[in-house]
Amino acid sequence: MSGLDERHSVQQPIVDRLVELGWTHVPGEQLGREIEQVFLESDLVAGLRRLNPLIDEEPGRAGEVMKELRALTLAVEDDGLVETNRAMAAWLRGLRTHKFAGLPRHSPVRLIDLEHPTNNRLVVADEVTYGTIGRKARFDIVLYVNGIPLVVIECKTAVDRKISWLKGAREVADHYQPGWPAFFVPNVFNVATEGKELAYGTTGAPLDFWELWGPARTAPKLTDVLESVASLLAPATVLSLLDDFTLYEEPQDNLGGGLKKLIARYMQYDAVQLMAARAHDGLKRRGLIYHTQGTGKTLAMVFAAAKILRDPALENPTIVLIADRVQLVNQMWDQFRTTGMPRLLTPPNAADLRAKLGDKEHGGTDQRGLIFSTVHKFAGAPADLNTRRNIVVLVDEAHRTQEGGLGLTMRAALPNALFFAFSGTPLAELDRNTFATFGDPDDPGKALHTYTSDQAIADGVVVPIHVAPRLVRFQLDKDKLDEAFEQLAAEENLSEEEADIVSRRASRVGTFFSNPARIRAVCADIVEHFYSTLDPLGMKAQIVVYDRAACVDYHRELTRLLQARYTAGEPLDEAAVVMTLVGGKDDDKDWDDYGLTDTQEGDLLKRFRTFGDPLKFLIVTAKLGTGFNAPIEGVMYLDKPLKKHTLFQTITRTNRTWKNPQTGQEKRYGLVVDYVGLGDGFARAMAPANPDQEQRSIEVDGLIDIFENGLKLAMRRFAGLDVTHVGATTLLQAQQRVPTSDLDDFAAEFNMLEGIWEAVAPHTRLLAHKDPYRFLAKVYASLQPSSRDDEIVWIRVGAKTLELVHAHMGEVTVDATRPTVVIADTDTIRRLAEEGLLPDITDVEHKSADEVIDTIANRLKKRIAGPNGDHIIYRSLAERLDSLRMRTLTAAENSIEWLRELFTVAKDLTAAEKAEDEQGRTGLDLLPNPNIGALTQIFREYAPPETPTMIERVVTDIDALVSQITAGDRDWLNAQKADRAVRRGVRVVLRKYELHTVDGLFERAYDYIAEHY
Repeated sequence: MSGLDERHSVQQPIVDRLVELGWTHVPGEQLGREIEQVFLESDLVAGLRRLNPLIDEEPGRAGEVMKELRALTLAVEDDGLVETNRAMAAWLRGLRTHKFAGLPRHSPVRLIDLEHPTNNRLVVADEVTYGTIGRKARFDIVLYVNGIPLVVIECKTAVDRKISWLKGAREVADHYQPGWPAFFVPNVFNVATEGKELAYGTTGAPLDFWELWGPARTAPKLTDVLESVASLLAPATVLSLLDDFTLYEEPQDNLGGGLKKLIARYMQYDAVQLMAARAHDGLKRRGLIYHTQGTGKTLAMVFAAAKILRDPALENPTIVLIADRVQLVNQMWDQFRTTGMPRLLTPPNAADLRAKLGDKEHGGTDQRGLIFSTVHKFAGAPADLNTRRNIVVLVDEAHRTQEGGLGLTMRAALPNALFFAFSGTPLAELDRNTFATFGDPDDPGKALHTYTSDQAIADGVVVPIHVAPRLVRFQLDKDKLDEAFEQLAAEENLSEEEADIVSRRASRVGTFFSNPARIRAVCADIVEHFYSTLDPLGMKAQIVVYDRAACVDYHRELTRLLQARYTAGEPLDEAAVVMTLVGGKDDDKDWDDYGLTDTQEGDLLKRFRTFGDPLKFLIVTAKLGTGFNAPIEGVMYLDKPLKKHTLFQTITRTNRTWKNPQTGQEKRYGLVVDYVGLGDGFARAMAPANPDQEQRSIEVDGLIDIFENGLKLAMRRFAGLDVTHVGATTLLQAQQRVPTSDLDDFAAEFNMLEGIWEAVAPHTRLLAHKDPYRFLAKVYASLQPSSRDDEIVWIRVGAKTLELVHAHMGEVTVDATRPTVVIADTDTIRRLAEEGLLPDITDVEHKSADEVIDTIANRLKKRIAGPNGDHIIYRSLAERLDSLRMRTLTAAENSIEWLRELFTVAKDLTAAEKAEDEQGRTGLDLLPNPNIGALTQIFREYAPPETPTMIERVVTDIDALVSQITAGDRDWLNAQKADRAVRRGVRVVLRKYELHTVDGLFERAYDYIAEHY
């Protein structure tokens, strides 16, 4: 059997593959080191001499560096592993200097040649022992570079289906690192594998943050692991992850927890490597990174910026990071700041951006480093603001304004820049196509790198999204409303035209969302649903409402309900509003209390992200729909009509993975509670865009020729006026040049120009005509009739009209199923007794259903407390009893069926009691396996009629597989990785028996397994 243990079945093939990749194999006992030494000191000294001429000319200087490195490994006990690891990483990256004895100044020190991996001593050692006599650890495989242990690999057997890479990862994370932290001070990352999948985790990372390297596979095997080894553990990859793909981040909630070390996921690594290669391409100047929401696009931008910024071939480049909202710029800034990125600049306005980006000819400083900006700050930027080729623009959420006129201005200002766009929702429509704007036509699917939602869910990077529809019902008494409105119009002396204005305003969809009765009903449903489902799990909620007025109304109602809960003895929780206030005429004075500074908003969001903080609800309408990352958000209550990419971006706020820090339970899915009835809008929003979508076909050059001729004619009447600065005087002079007799002709001229502009823009030929066209637009608008009278009418009767509409909307109800309590009568129980399910009616006569359940439960509790209480028979009976206790009863037929099942449980319990009393555990083992029986019933229901003989084999295979994965541990459902293993295993068995195409079979089987195993 020695050939099947972990060393021979997994460890040795990995070592052999590593040798093929360029590592030199040295058995652990032949490393020439004492077991308490972290470094291979002879290799480290040799590397110091090889890479540092100052040390080579005076070998004794190596001892000075060795002393500092040893001191760092000793400091871990006081400073903590991750903090010490960061300090050591600076040495490994060549960022530290040392003042050698006898020399006047500090000199840089290189421990590793990061640019030329083969210029290092690369050692793979197996069975490496570290520690002290009596307290030692043994690592399966260690990768040393110049004597420095950078990677630890833990292997588990490939032939025991009960053991997965999780066991190896747990040993590294929970045993080796805390027990022998000094050995992990220089560590880059760790690896665990059972010969089927290969996972990795950074130094100090808990088990939840370990990831598979490479896409999850349906039936993984050793060849897949060796493929991952070749990708992840090649010397160049290990050193690249050390140098370009490792960051340290301060915590983003109020729980503390100290510094975190981050390392790139495989899709981030692949995307950034492709970006770096494109930066060296002399011809291709753009690339689209299409990564689904929630997979770390901003972090990928951090890695890309860091790698490109340090690329010597780009000769000190400028990296410009672009978003279309100040909020997103701030979020990017925070991500970069918390990860310690250098040289961050955020120009406060367009003029300052032009000054920093502009070259000397444009009076700029030609700034290098990292510049953050919204695309709006490029407004007014001249063409060729800077023509350098080593300007790299990274665009976040590239599907929005970057495709319009502002984006065109930006690209004209930086004509030779390299543009990379990141998007989780690229558009492919007639008028806007992200693939056409930012993708290269030669890239697969016009995207430089793609990472889909399906793959992200399979990899466990994000969780699936479930939608729970909630139908908000009301009846609008239209006839009575029309009658009441006619009476109001008569009382207010409204003309027919004025009445029409008021009617149109009142019929807007916002009128229905603002109904106070509707708001009360929805808020009551939110509170009931949240505290019965999400709050026990420790998660929080975001509420998306129709507009800013609704934000305020919902907050007031939720605060009232939360206060009522507090009065009833519950903890006092909070709701908060995050919305934009501009201080204009559209802002209600009552909203002043909801205005937040950037600092206040940041503190509020930090509280929301913090487990245990009483801030449970965030109410928004437009903010936080993109870029907001709060893994603790488990549910979104959606009460606003959204569609397509906006809907997708909004609902994916819930798809982040999260683990309850107290219970260890993991989020299995994000929930969207839909009060709007978006239906198949969700499916359309989740559908991937088609990069080959044809755009609107327009003969552009001919239209622009017509535009230019028409503009020249229209501007003749305004000759001599300054069209670049249109003030009141200029506008008055322009109006005087359009007499009433010419007004229709001028309107026709402008409408023609406007039609062409809207059809063609953005286009480079139009940029030169922007000022005169805007001038004409202002003149045209100033000559149009005012809508002020409409506003006056609405101010007079608008509030009364809304009150009328709301008063004629009948009772508002939210259609949500809630459990009820049903009391059984004696006649029903007698009927069940006649079926033989009740041995003695006197035991249950005159008792309610709850009392009968309690009687059975008390018997079951005694058995569970006994020596065989963990047996599957009793566990199954307990689950069946709990299910019956929770079930809703709505009709007499259901009540009878419910009691029939209840007394069947009682009958089965009697049989189990008798079997245990007579033969102990052996007697229980002889009873029918409840899981096998239930699965068999499911497969008989769903399987094709020609497959009855294989059903028993299918069920037996699934039961054996799931039992091995879960190992009897009911907590497997709380572990996302075990859950994925069960799902994958069931699919493999179905495929084996060609049942994978049977509609609904997988879902029904998995649901049963999730409930009973």
